[in-house]
Amino acid sequence: MANTEKNQSKEAVVTPKRRGRKPGSKNKKPSQKGISPFQVALQALEKDMEKMQKNLKSAYAMAEKEFSKKLQKAERQFQKEVTKAEASVFLWKAKAMSFKEAAKEAGKGRRGRPRKAVVEAAPARRGRPAKSPLRPGAGRRKAGEPTRRDIIVNYVTELGQPIKSGDLIQALFEKSGQKDKKRFSQGIYTTLTQIYKTGALVNKDGVISKG
Repeated sequence: MANTEKNQSKEAVVTPKRRGRKPGSKNKKPSQKGISPFQVALQALEKDMEKMQKNLKSAYAMAEKEFSKKLQKAERQFQKEVTKAEASVFLWKAKAMSFKEAAKEAGKGRRGRPRKAVVEAAPARRGRPAKSPLRPGAGRRKAGEPTRRDIIVNYVTELGQPIKSGDLIQALFEKSGQKDKKRFSQGIYTTLTQIYKTGALVNKDGVISKG
């Protein structure tokens, strides 16, 4: 009897444990027997597609939320600008009304703009000042008064001999009584050029003589 119990205990110890899940467990993987590699790849692809759809849906939801925030922010900013513009228009209207009231008070009920104050000016002298033939811009030349051309030609004629252009300008400048020699010389040079074209005077190497 004792030997039988010992043999039974040895057999219980020697028997290996069964691997795997316990009987009745619901967490079982589907059997892969009889499934081709193509079907396995197709199942993996379907799982990836489901995952991508979830991610895409989540991205759409985030984008819509962000767009809604941006739109609300833009609407608030637009409303602020509208309120600011309305306030500015109101102020300008108030200023315009105040100016209008002030104009009415200044005009004492007269229609239109208020009359400007009349400023009494000193009576101006009529006519233009006498013009000097050697001073340009000095007024209108009187009848019979010699022109700048006449003065230059007469001076060379009375001198009776050739004269350098610089000496001629210096002599005429001293007689004119002007102070700005540069401006005076420009006028004389312009007149001499016109005289050379008519042949009344001749310029040869800077020496002027009767033509």
